[in-house]
Amino acid sequence: MQVQTRKHIYTPEEYLELEEKAASNSNLDQIIIRTKIIDEKWIQIAIADNGNGIPANVKNRIFNPFFTTKEISKGTDMGMAISYRIITEKHHGKLECFSDIGKGTEFVIQIPVKQAANNTAYSD
Repeated sequence: MQVQTRKHIYTPEEYLELEEKAASNSNLDQIIIRTKIIDEKWIQIAIADNGNGIPANVKNRIFNPFFTTKEISKGTDMGMAISYRIITEKHHGKLECFSDIGKGTEFVIQIPVKQAANNTAYSD
């Protein structure tokens, strides 16, 4: 697999080297997006940051509609709940959150490569 940017296509070895350099620069805010073919039926998209992390009592509720850590009237508080529903109900996939305090957070999306005509997950 190759990762493509606007100017260069990186080999897996070059990409790992870039990730290692980014990790060694931990004082910089980072967002890393990775894609992966799990097998012939599933793909994965992972979005990670090196922020403060999400406390367990918050992480366990972030996919609940109207859950917020913000002040009242600051947004609809539906973004993560809507994302979860689209990924799990419309695409028959999975959305998970992994977080370590002081190290960052990663959201992992897994979706089937194909969908059946009636919008159910494809299976052989």
